Amino acid sequence: MGYMTTITILNDAFDQIEKHPVEFVESIKLGMNGIDKFGARNKEISNFGIGNYANPIDVARAHHADDPRLYLAFQNMTVAFGYSNDLKDPRHLELRKRMLKMAKDILKQEERLIKELEGR
Repeated sequence: MGYMTTITILNDAFDQIEKHPVEFVESIKLGMNGIDKFGARNKEISNFGIGNYANPIDVARAHHADDPRLYLAFQNMTVAFGYSNDLKDPRHLELRKRMLKMAKDILKQEERLIKELEGR
């Protein structure tokens, strides 16, 4: 297997992506290599501006297809869970707790749906 890159696009900025396709592709190339718009390296998720829009895409660093990742896209951001989470600053603790609760709620809903399909 190869490598995979997860990309989140804000739909309200799609006109800027269409007008600036080279900038869009270059941003993806940087992000998939863990480089953000300021040149910082080893970022799990990098955010990029395109055209006159400040943050239309989040690009997760590429990972091997056999290496699972869990992301939550919410409120114009994408957050990685587990050891790859970039929000290590203590100021992000409450945000991480809130995102973890949302992820748990989503997984509980998925468990319920699976049980329904199994006829339980």
